[in-house]
Amino acid sequence: MTASAGVTASAGVTPVLRHAGGAAGFAALEAAGVRREAAASAVRAGTATRIRNGWFAAPDAPDDVVRAIRVGGIATASTVARISGLWVPEHDRLHVRVAANASRLRSPHDRTLPLDAAAHGVCLHYRGRIRGTIGRDPLSTALGEMFACTPITDALAAVESAIERRVLDPGHLDAVREAMPIGRRAVLDRLDFGGQSGLETKVRLFLRSRRIRFRTQAPIEGVGLVDFLVGDRLVIEVDGWSFHRSQSQFENDRRRDFELMTRGYLVLRLSYRQVTHDWERTSAGILALLARREHRWRVGPIGAGPFPSI
Repeated sequence: MTASAGVTASAGVTPVLRHAGGAAGFAALEAAGVRREAAASAVRAGTATRIRNGWFAAPDAPDDVVRAIRVGGIATASTVARISGLWVPEHDRLHVRVAANASRLRSPHDRTLPLDAAAHGVCLHYRGRIRGTIGRDPLSTALGEMFACTPITDALAAVESAIERRVLDPGHLDAVREAMPIGRRAVLDRLDFGGQSGLETKVRLFLRSRRIRFRTQAPIEGVGLVDFLVGDRLVIEVDGWSFHRSQSQFENDRRRDFELMTRGYLVLRLSYRQVTHDWERTSAGILALLARREHRWRVGPIGAGPFPSI
């Protein structure tokens, strides 16, 4: 093989790796018609990296995929969900699916070091054999794996986020269910495709678990849709951390809140941090309002209609 032919052959490796999600085993390269000589040439040329024996990555491969392969498996669960742009909890561990009989697993940072799952922040998913030849599970499998180690509300939020963003077809939910632990498969029936974000899913499941009457995306004349209308008058709006508001959006939110308040509604606007990091206090506050029946209309002192008494 001439030098120019070697460069041409190695250049064909990167598109295959990118099509595989950034990294793949040699079996995937071979299936695409890439020879071992071309893979080796790509590594020498710097257009691919050898992660471990028989596994290669493109220069722009997601770091978590590379780290998962370095451990000795492939990326799965919320690691894949995050790469796919879905809502997942912050500061989650690296989730790696490995063979049921896997041993001699390595550090995600350095293949020369043994794995210390707790110290390295790795959650291992032992499941059968790793039959795949790409560096991450399909999204449907990864979402199913989330139910093995993630709070159910967060896992459901990720599935709803996938459907909302149209990266998962509702027709593929059977594949998600198949990948879930058998004892948790029934919870998939709680899905509500009307949700707009993972944060809303968490609030919705909390309200439902307490048998609290509510509506999602409820229309209110002169205001528009609100995230939640609990009872008669408690409005809960959920602001996600990635939703960067312009000045006009900020003003529109305040206009809506003002309009709701003047009509007698009680408005709770919850932040990302309140839902994800301070949920115990936040949920307790919601329950306290309900215990005081703040979600119900009360006739005013002059009997002018549904307005809370002073």
